[in-house]
Amino acid sequence: MQESKTASKAASPSGISTSQVRLWSWIVGVLIGLGIVFRVTNLAQPVYWVDEVATTMRVSGYTHAEVRAQVATAQPLSTAELQNFQTIRSDKPLSDLSRVLSQSPEHAPLYFILARFWAALFGTSPTAMRSLPVLFSLLGLPAIYQFCKSLFFKDKTVQSSHLPEVKPAQRSRLIGKSAMGLLAISPFFVAYAQEARPYSLWILLLLITNHYLWQSLHTHKWQHWLAYTFTLILTLYTSLLTVLIVIGQTLAVITFTRRIKSSSLLTYLATTAAALIALLPWCYIVLTHWQTLQTNTAWMTMPASIWATFGTWFYSLAVLLFDVPVAQMPLIFGLQVIIATTTLALIGYATYVLVRQTSQPVWLFTLASSLAIPFSLLAIDLLRNGQAAATPRYLMPTHLGILIMLAYWLRGGLFSNSIKRRAALSFLLVMGLVSCLITQPSPYLKSRNLSNADLTALLNAESAPQLITTPHYIQDLISLSYQLEPDITFYVLPEENASPQTVLTEKINPQRPTFLFAPSAAMQKIVKDQQLGQLQSVYQPPPLISGGFALTLWEIRNEK
Repeated sequence: MQESKTASKAASPSGISTSQVRLWSWIVGVLIGLGIVFRVTNLAQPVYWVDEVATTMRVSGYTHAEVRAQVATAQPLSTAELQNFQTIRSDKPLSDLSRVLSQSPEHAPLYFILARFWAALFGTSPTAMRSLPVLFSLLGLPAIYQFCKSLFFKDKTVQSSHLPEVKPAQRSRLIGKSAMGLLAISPFFVAYAQEARPYSLWILLLLITNHYLWQSLHTHKWQHWLAYTFTLILTLYTSLLTVLIVIGQTLAVITFTRRIKSSSLLTYLATTAAALIALLPWCYIVLTHWQTLQTNTAWMTMPASIWATFGTWFYSLAVLLFDVPVAQMPLIFGLQVIIATTTLALIGYATYVLVRQTSQPVWLFTLASSLAIPFSLLAIDLLRNGQAAATPRYLMPTHLGILIMLAYWLRGGLFSNSIKRRAALSFLLVMGLVSCLITQPSPYLKSRNLSNADLTALLNAESAPQLITTPHYIQDLISLSYQLEPDITFYVLPEENASPQTVLTEKINPQRPTFLFAPSAAMQKIVKDQQLGQLQSVYQPPPLISGGFALTLWEIRNEK
């Protein structure tokens, strides 16, 4: 009897009893439940920004050039007419999708193909389009659990020195549950789960692919190698950045294969090569549409200092578990800086613990998967003086690796004998929950359309306003149209117009409020030179970063 009681109190990997392990499982269950609630609620509320507009446009069978050609006629357009390009029509069959996707060769096609079938079933409203990535994000929770189980199960160096009797399966399950809990309430991943873009699918497939790769390297079963090859192909067709991860993982596997089995290296190289060969059809699309790709990604080559890149990295790492609106009061702002810095320090320490306490294959594989993209993009930026590495959404595999490192260090830490781990886990859980409960626009997520709420409030306050702009901002207009009253009229000036002043003169109705949306200096000069009215800045917010871009609104007022 005494022995059974002792057994029931057997210590777990983090020095906690079996009953405490069960309690931690219940806590993780609550965190997962909250994570589900955070993801599925208020799907229609966040701004449907230009990237999401582009997703629906592609799914509906339109290229950006086709939309520009149809609307840039200086003819009056309503919100409904603009949103026609966000609807699947009978004259845009599924066969059109390949043509449309080839005009955006920088984006691998898998997600958009799946989104097309999803939209055919549930429609193209913001809620419907966002529900698909939410589904992928929810599937990512069991995927990260399974990956952590396989990653840490075979690693005997993970064993706690004062608890040598702990079973590897119990330890790896605890790490997996901790990873699920952290992923569920990460405000960064919750925000991206609600965006109609491929990132949730990418993370899900990365987790599954890494799981099968790790299993294959240890079990050497052909079924696992086949699953790895298939899922890697899907991951490559979800994001071309996966190629950089493959390069990093290949270097890691070459380094530690001798510690697993030498024959695994040849099998790994063969299966990985097969997956890369399967990507060749899309590589052909990329090469034959190279100029289009260069045009679509021209923003990456805009100059950005190395300090701006590092600043973005630090910011995007902090918001992984702490993301609240920046306070205006110096005292509160200072507290936010301290919390963000503490979060970064914990991430750094978790990385140190992983490298120090796990075997080389485990920590090398984790770091290679996490750091391949940021270091590769940084090298490219240094050569081109660009800013690709300063894009948080491209660093999502890094964020995923950080969560896994934190989960390893903190596993069930609320009941640990280590005060440091208890405090760290409590801190991160509270910060994550508070961040998810505070509704806010995420600047790292929808930076181009952060001003939508202010712009639509100004325009909706007017009676039957008219808004004039150029074709460059057509996706911004569609983004705005989701929150604008139906009495507004849009005019998009032609691409090539010999007499833009004539067009402006014809469209300025003194009986209606007239606004210019993000007018160029040339358009402002025409209004002044032709004395078309008094041009007044109505809304001109500062850019998010120095030298950045911000949408503006100007009003032409009748001087009479």
